[in-house]
Amino acid sequence: MKKILGFLLIAGAGVIAAACSDSTTTPVTSALAASALATAPVSFDQINTTFVGNSDTNAGFAPGSEHSDGEDSEHHRGPGWTSLMGGGIADVFRGRILFGLGFGRGPFGNLRDDDSPSPCAFSSTDNRVDCPAVTRRGLTITRSFSYLDASGAVQQAFDTAKTNTVNAQTTVTGTRVHHDGADTSTVNSKSDITVAGLASGSTQRTVNGTASGTENTSGTNEDGVHFTSTRVAGDTATGVIIPLQNGRPTFPTAGTIVRSMQATVTSSGQTSTMSSRREVITFNGTSTAQISITQDGTTKTGTLSLVGEGVDCHD
Repeated sequence: MKKILGFLLIAGAGVIAAACSDSTTTPVTSALAASALATAPVSFDQINTTFVGNSDTNAGFAPGSEHSDGEDSEHHRGPGWTSLMGGGIADVFRGRILFGLGFGRGPFGNLRDDDSPSPCAFSSTDNRVDCPAVTRRGLTITRSFSYLDASGAVQQAFDTAKTNTVNAQTTVTGTRVHHDGADTSTVNSKSDITVAGLASGSTQRTVNGTASGTENTSGTNEDGVHFTSTRVAGDTATGVIIPLQNGRPTFPTAGTIVRSMQATVTSSGQTSTMSSRREVITFNGTSTAQISITQDGTTKTGTLSLVGEGVDCHD
C-alpha cells in the first residue's frame, strides 16, 4: 500500500477531543465536501488497501442537489462520527475472510500472480515477477510480486508449500466515465503491501503496507450544475497480526491502520469547499478495535465493531 501523505496527518494545536456523537451529521463548514469522504476514490478496488473501493460506472463521487433554502440534502452527508469513511474497512481486516490453515485460505491467502489474465514472468534484474499491464474500461493496471521463503531466499514463482512472504505492488492510472456519461474521473493510485506467514504450517500472518491515490472529477450534478472535485486518499497498515485457526475467522491481535482523505469540491459559480478526515484504528485481538477520528479540526474517540457496522462512542 502507500505511505500516508503529510498534509493528511492532522494534529497539534486547535484540535478538540471529545466522545463520539450519535449524530450522523458532520460538524464542518461544508457538508458538500464532507460528502465526498463517504466513498473511496475510483480505482481503489484495484489496489491493496483498507478502503472499500468501487469502480463501477455509477460508483464515482458526484454531489447531490441543494434545497432552495441552501440547506444540504441527504446526498450531501458525509460519513459522520458513527461510520468509517471510504466505504468502510475491507473485510480481511474485520475477520470476515475464509478461515483455516490450508493453501489459499485465511487472510491474504490469494495474494499472488495466479489471478493475472496474462502470463507473468520473473525478472532477475529486480527479483520480481512482473505482470503485463491490463486495461479495463479506461483504467490501466500494472502488478508485480516478490516471493520469499522462510529463510528470506528469493523464489521465481509462488510455491504453495514454501512461499512465506509476498510483496505485491500495484499501480492504476487512467480515466473512468461514470453516471451514464455525465462525469469523468482521472485517477492515479498505487499500493505496496507485504504479507508474511503464508508458508505451510504458519499460525499467523503479519501485514505491512501503504496505499495512496488521487482522483480528479469533472461533471454535472443531478440538477445539471457543473462541478469539479479532487480527492486524495491514503492508508498505512503497520504490524497487523492476524492469527490463523481452523473452524473460524479471527480478529487482528495487534497493529494499527491509519486512513486519511482530503476532498475539495467546486460547484459552478460557488466558492471551493474542502474537508479532511483521519482515522486511526488499533487492534487488540477482540471483536472491537479502538478508533480515533479527526475531521476538520475536531477529534473524537470510540470503538469500531469488527462484527457489526459503525463506530460506538465512549460515554
